[in-house]
Amino acid sequence: MLVCKLVDGKVTYVHRRLWPALVRLASRFQKAQLAQTWNEHTASGAHRSRTVPFPRWVPAEVTREAALLSIAEAEQLLSPFA
Repeated sequence: MLVCKLVDGKVTYVHRRLWPALVRLASRFQKAQLAQTWNEHTASGAHRSRTVPFPRWVPAEVTREAALLSIAEAEQLLSPFA
């Protein structure tokens, strides 16, 4: 599960099966929207926000799958969630 801030800067959960479509359509988003995010507890108990920028978090397999998708296929996969 990818956790990012894709929609209106709010935490968004993206299932792994949708990652190739998201990567294929990445040019339609700001890189910050596609950054993987999570919170950690520090030793003092405080929360710290962490991020891995796009596309660094994208596995090579997902990049290959994305390259095989047409724009129309990627749009169709994500359309129920738009």
